[in-house]
Amino acid sequence: MAFPSRDVVLSRKPNLTLIPNPDRTYRLLEPQRNRGNAQFPLASCGHSVNPADVTESVKSLLDQKSLEFRCPVCDKEWSWRETRKLTQLPEPELCALEERVNLIAQDRPELYKKCPACSLLLQRPGDDDASVALCVACPGCSCSRGKPCLLCWACLSPWQGGEEAGEGAGCTNKACGLISALLFCSVVTDPDSRVLGCPLIRACPKCHQLTMHTGGCKYVCCQGCRHRFCFICLERSKNCKRTGPGLYWALQCSKPRAERQRLDC
Repeated sequence: MAFPSRDVVLSRKPNLTLIPNPDRTYRLLEPQRNRGNAQFPLASCGHSVNPADVTESVKSLLDQKSLEFRCPVCDKEWSWRETRKLTQLPEPELCALEERVNLIAQDRPELYKKCPACSLLLQRPGDDDASVALCVACPGCSCSRGKPCLLCWACLSPWQGGEEAGEGAGCTNKACGLISALLFCSVVTDPDSRVLGCPLIRACPKCHQLTMHTGGCKYVCCQGCRHRFCFICLERSKNCKRTGPGLYWALQCSKPRAERQRLDC
């Protein structure tokens, strides 16, 4: 019995198996390779990653208030600067993620700080017992300078000597404790406070004595030199009052809120 001849067409495309992932966690069993014409970015650890998967992983970590970005293949930690490049997102979306990262870093100053020179996000190094490290190395500044850039973890001033405490090693800033309190103290969260959103501790603009706002209006008087200033904008009270009538008891100052103070003592 004769059968009619038919052309057999062989498909060169492999069969694809879709595996459901209910919890939407991102795990790779092997490094990503180029698929067709898609050129995936290469991470510092040597693995190429899909930008869409990196973005999904970043958003999931931010929802968990975590800034520990790692390679899904080798588990090597990525800096935020590298991670944001791997997402390949447009600038508006990157700015939105950057804002979320900054909020998490501000809420957890005991774990995250930013390099004052390059704004690279730094994570507190330490042992498993959560002991506070004396200094931290900034990868960004270290690469640009060609030598380790060590900063005091408390006040982010340049660190002298090696990473271990010893003869000749230590923070170069004599006002380390003062600056640490100003940079990393909590913020005022009481909705009824006149200085809502300000750091809990300010330094007197005149004599640098620490002052804490305990209640009342936005104007405080330094107990050391009796200098009276606005706790929000840090201007002298007389100058702050000139900005407009009816602002003495206002919740907000007409001028922008002053940033955290970093004194060069």
